Amino acid sequence: IILDFDGVIVESNDIKYKVFQEIFKRFPDHYSEVLQYHRTHVSLSRYAKFDFLLERIGRPGDRELKETLLSDFSHITLEKMKSVPFVNGAKEFLQSFYNTMPLYLASVTPIADLEIILANLGIRLFFKDVYGCPPWTKPGAILDILIKENISPAMAVLFGYSYGDQRVASETGIHFIGRDSGLIFQKPFPSMIISDLTGFSE
Repeated sequence: IILDFDGVIVESNDIKYKVFQEIFKRFPDHYSEVLQYHRTHVSLSRYAKFDFLLERIGRPGDRELKETLLSDFSHITLEKMKSVPFVNGAKEFLQSFYNTMPLYLASVTPIADLEIILANLGIRLFFKDVYGCPPWTKPGAILDILIKENISPAMAVLFGYSYGDQRVASETGIHFIGRDSGLIFQKPFPSMIISDLTGFSE
């Protein structure tokens, strides 16, 4: 079982949205455009979103500014994520399954930040391995998991909250279960969409 993090394990979509707002407000002439880009590309990493921002403000390739934005985003997010609520049933789901079958986490959150957040939440021990971006892309993480477990794609499932996750599952040939976090999935819609993880282990 491969799980996304934001919107699947924790209710962090609103937190990340507000942090992006805070960062993008520094560029008022492009605020609406880059925030809309974030909304329509929710599954992209913050790196890609800041690259888009730099292009729009006419400073593509400005590594110093990009590092400043990334550092500020990370600092603000880590502080806010200390009190992030779990998706209903998520912790119970992890506790039920981690000794039964391999659980993996694949997120577009940078691995350094992800490890800190998981440690703060006390759930790192539930995952056989954790993949963040960077250094991984989500398709790359899934393919690496299939190799590690020596299984075919048909033996793996991704729990995701967005059309981006849905697309990644389709591209890698694994099954997909959608968590309804308020975002839209694409047609053909997932055969299984759940409101949260309450009771799912049964």
